[in-house]
Amino acid sequence: MILNHLFLLVLVFILSIEKIKLSWEISTLYNNNENLKVEFENLKDLNLKLTTQFHIENSPANIEKIAKEDLGMIKKRPKKVRYE
Repeated sequence: MILNHLFLLVLVFILSIEKIKLSWEISTLYNNNENLKVEFENLKDLNLKLTTQFHIENSPANIEKIAKEDLGMIKKRPKKVRYE
């Protein structure tokens, strides 16, 4: 009888420790999830900025500006055609 009570007491103690451990793991995972959500939002913002920067730098107007200023190119004017 005493052995049964001792066994149950040890079993309850082990299960209590497991419950505490699982609760701690759940709270850790919840915090990690929140951190990942914040990091994901930051990466979405960075992606939007980089995409915008890419489109600005590769726009025809910007390419023409670089060609004129940095490379010294000039825009070719159309020739006038005369009909007689």
